[in-house]
Amino acid sequence: MGRVKDLWFTAAREKTARHPDRGGNKDAKRWQAVWTDPDGNEKTRVFAKKNAAESHWKKMEADAERGEYVDPKAGKELLGPLARKHLRLLSKIGGGTRQQYEGSLGNHVDPAFAHRSVKSVKPSEIVEWLNGPMAPYSASVRQTAFFLLRGTFDLAVADKLRRDNPARSPIVQTPDSADLKPRVLWDIATVWKVIDEHPEPYRAIPVCEVGLGMRQSCAFALAEDDIDFDAMKVTVGRQVVRVDGKYYFKLPKYGKARTVPMGRGVAAYLRGHIEKYPPRPYTLPWMNEDGKIAAKPHTCRPLFRWQGSDPRTRGERIVTANYDKGVWYPATSRAGVGPPPAEKGRRYLSPGRENGSHILRHIFETMLDDGGVSLAGMMEFMGHSRKGQPITIGVYGHVTEETFDRARQAVDGTLFKLRPVESNGTVTELRAAR
Repeated sequence: MGRVKDLWFTAAREKTARHPDRGGNKDAKRWQAVWTDPDGNEKTRVFAKKNAAESHWKKMEADAERGEYVDPKAGKELLGPLARKHLRLLSKIGGGTRQQYEGSLGNHVDPAFAHRSVKSVKPSEIVEWLNGPMAPYSASVRQTAFFLLRGTFDLAVADKLRRDNPARSPIVQTPDSADLKPRVLWDIATVWKVIDEHPEPYRAIPVCEVGLGMRQSCAFALAEDDIDFDAMKVTVGRQVVRVDGKYYFKLPKYGKARTVPMGRGVAAYLRGHIEKYPPRPYTLPWMNEDGKIAAKPHTCRPLFRWQGSDPRTRGERIVTANYDKGVWYPATSRAGVGPPPAEKGRRYLSPGRENGSHILRHIFETMLDDGGVSLAGMMEFMGHSRKGQPITIGVYGHVTEETFDRARQAVDGTLFKLRPVESNGTVTELRAAR
């Protein structure tokens, strides 16, 4: 049972309470609130007024009974170490994403909050942070930093370091994507222009992205054994990533392999590529979803490797940075959707985010949507997470063989409309919309 203790008066003293230092410290506090925490430990706090001490111990014990007790000293923990703990506990992110989050903490969250105690941060300060230091950054950068800060305070609330999450206050608005420019999709003729401008050994890469909905990193890691020409399906089971200057194989985004439908046009393109550039075994370390490296490396037979006479690159795996600068930028420039090359050394410039290779995934999704593929089917084939989706999609959104067939028809009927697939399975070499 809680109580209030008079620090200036005890039974051994005179009945008239006296200041302990005979009036030398006018701020000395007389009344001590005493209560018991949920673990049975006695806690105390001193007050200048008796009624304040009385109210405090009653509140502390009432909070303990309701399961809402927060140790007054717990909130003194600094936000910086707690944010790192929150990042360690995020088990469903890959090594590349983890590295990105670490950079976001160091560059954006730490300067404003790492030195602050957990209990000291107010909702208004988070609003000032979003509207001030974070304002010049893109929506995706702001969203990542805010996600990490909000998650850190969620952890603080769960560990009873503070009662509320200031990042979830009604006055704090989650950064949105309103400042992002609407993405204008290419027409199919432009898609084929860009594909045609790729050097022949790499033309099947954008075909996989637009015809199978693969992310670029997954297309680079597509292996011969992933393709089932009999079932007309492709398994997207790995990607190649760069972490701290080293390359690894790992599961696709969200840590889950998936199976996607393969139309006749894509199948013909991949058959032709495999015949001309037979895959050979290639080994890289395997990175688990917790960022740790598996004891046994992973070997597969990737479809795409650097070709040419340069001994430094011949036969090596293809990665984003070199592919973009050496293949994608020139192809989009020659196709008319990217800027002309710089005068010095014919160095090609970026076509911009809106014309990056990720646009091919958007075109794939649009083809499925236009072709009547269900939302559950599109999410499955695109590799989108169903977490947080309505139960109708998350639980009952089944993908059947009819869903696969409809997706194949959508791709063949749209992407290969200008490049019809003949009865023998080959793709007619038309220079569409030249």
